[in-house]
Amino acid sequence: MSQATKKLQKLKDNIFRPRKKIEQHIAVFGESGSGKTTLLNTFYGWHKEPAFKQNVGYSLLAEDANQGLRLSNGYLKMKESLLPETTRYQYHSFKFTITVKDLERPAGSIVWHDYPGEWWTENKKEVEARRKLEAFRSLLESDIAFFLCDGQSLKNEGGKYIRRLFGSFRDELERQKNAVLSDQKKLTTFPRIWVICLSKSDLFPDKDVYWFKDEVHRAAADEIIELKSVLGEILNGDQYQSIGEDFLLLSSAKFNPETGKIVDLKQNIGIDLIPPISIILPIKRALLWARVGEQGNAGIYKILEIFRNLTTNWMKYLPLVGNVFMLLDDTAKSATDKLKDIKISARKKGDSASAVVAAFAGKLRTDDTQKIYFSDKQ
Repeated sequence: MSQATKKLQKLKDNIFRPRKKIEQHIAVFGESGSGKTTLLNTFYGWHKEPAFKQNVGYSLLAEDANQGLRLSNGYLKMKESLLPETTRYQYHSFKFTITVKDLERPAGSIVWHDYPGEWWTENKKEVEARRKLEAFRSLLESDIAFFLCDGQSLKNEGGKYIRRLFGSFRDELERQKNAVLSDQKKLTTFPRIWVICLSKSDLFPDKDVYWFKDEVHRAAADEIIELKSVLGEILNGDQYQSIGEDFLLLSSAKFNPETGKIVDLKQNIGIDLIPPISIILPIKRALLWARVGEQGNAGIYKILEIFRNLTTNWMKYLPLVGNVFMLLDDTAKSATDKLKDIKISARKKGDSASAVVAAFAGKLRTDDTQKIYFSDKQ
């Protein structure tokens, strides 16, 4: 082994050693009526189902007991075909601990930030305006954003709805930009990855994620370009951003299209992909960005700089396990088997964080996942 290789290996071991804590922040954007409240109740309730933990190996626990109780009650009402009450003008964050079956140590947590949809289209003054700005700033700390397109509106209005949706959100960013950049310095903390989601996707039972991607690109390609431009005015290192490259189908349950009532709560779509995408996708993008223009092993030095300077908390919190990290951009089928081996080994060692990251990385590679989640860089 050459001296250069030894030096690189030592650096890798220092950078990508197992971490003890994940704390990934996600921002959820969607207009009023797009299904954010129902989605959140299902997200928590589904991950608390005993069968889910038994089959998948992990579950979620709300850090705030009162929040957990409200979400669980909302989910139970949905089992009776009763939709949860809609929330208006209310910004909340929810912290969920990731617990692993048969392991004492939690793997980390996911923090869910919900931006009220009414604030997109309504001007606020004084106290309400300050609350709106404070909520928006809190979302700037997120690592990844899920941008909801309402399936019902898409069904009713077609592509013009998608175009209007992106245009109105771009306008909202423009309105907030000056207040956010009060010191005229661009931000380093901001969601750099935006997953475009079709909520209520059960309304399109014969469509897949590729159809949705094409619909968005056909209707709003120029709007997405303009949105990127606005983000570039806000972001430091704006070349490290991703929007219009990842698409996800979401549905909180199977609904009766005529009555709007829930038919089967267990027939949800994409709910179990939110944690894997939230944790794995930022690492994959950072790896990809780091290797642009880099040759061979030199890329690992660039990776370190990106994690230090151009992310929110990935370097600080994510368990950058070397073996998992290096497999994330490996398209070979054998990589999936290797991830399974890493997960099994980590569980035996009691390393819950490594086990969860390996399991999440493997989840994004399954055939079922690829029918409802599309990544342009996959």
